[in-house]
Amino acid sequence: MGVSYYAPFVAILLGIIYVTFSSSPDVIQYTSNILEFVACPFAAWWSMYLFYDYYEDRASEVLFSYPLSSFFHGIIRVTSFFIVFLVAFFIFLVTITIKHPDISLIDLSVLYVPQTILYCYLGFALMVLSRNILFPLLILVAYMGMKYWSMGGNMFPVYNVMSFSVDMQVSDELIALSIKNIIIGLILAIVGHLIMSKRKV
Repeated sequence: MGVSYYAPFVAILLGIIYVTFSSSPDVIQYTSNILEFVACPFAAWWSMYLFYDYYEDRASEVLFSYPLSSFFHGIIRVTSFFIVFLVAFFIFLVTITIKHPDISLIDLSVLYVPQTILYCYLGFALMVLSRNILFPLLILVAYMGMKYWSMGGNMFPVYNVMSFSVDMQVSDELIALSIKNIIIGLILAIVGHLIMSKRKV
């Protein structure tokens, strides 16, 4: 994975720096955008790059010859790295609550952690489906671009992962969205696992 391993940490660190030092009157709205369009999507980064060596460097034949199941090669490895990502992500969320005490850590967790779950396993499923790092990267970048341009509007009638909550407060509608994100994320994890199990490469 090399230097690219540190990309999610860099993205989160930049977000923390912005929250800590920004004096903008719209800092909460901008922070929400940073979370939804930068930090959360980086949950897919390691899910994709974990399999870069498998497919791009033709190492899958060797790796899959090890006495380990495809479940370990896939979901267990992806989830292990995702937990590391969540630790860094929660540091970002805690920083937000320290700088803005009126924002609840529980609300932030409800709004944004389900998004990271969906992105994590979306990256996994797209990578094992395409076996090419460019495909999932282009899909994610295109999706982010469309949603940022429309800000959740109907210009691009594609499912909204994002909450677009400008005040970072939870509502019943956003709780329902978070539940859907978790369910979709788990479905993608299963789909990725099934693809990996069938192919073995």
